[in-house]
Amino acid sequence: MAGILSMYEKRHPKYALSIEQGTPAVPDDDQYHVIVNGKPVLSTRVLDFAKIIYDEQKEELRIAAGDPDPREIIRRESAGRDLRGLKADGIAQRARKDRGGPGGRGGV
Repeated sequence: MAGILSMYEKRHPKYALSIEQGTPAVPDDDQYHVIVNGKPVLSTRVLDFAKIIYDEQKEELRIAAGDPDPREIIRRESAGRDLRGLKADGIAQRARKDRGGPGGRGGV
């Protein structure tokens, strides 16, 4: 019998997806249940396995909803930062070269 100490619940904020154990929505059998759209897709005693299935289901729901891939968004943002950094380095290097003569600006 599962008690209050063996309750586990992880819900996705956007999709109808959760991992539950010991909640009113799932059987009281000490198993982790992956629920998608109100229906159980997996029951297991292994939390790590439930998390893997949860992540796979989340990806399927993301694709079905047409949501962008968060990894792609991060990659683009990172590439943009890198490009801005390279441009800033190039501008700083040109500024160092444009000092004028031997004594700097307006030098001899």
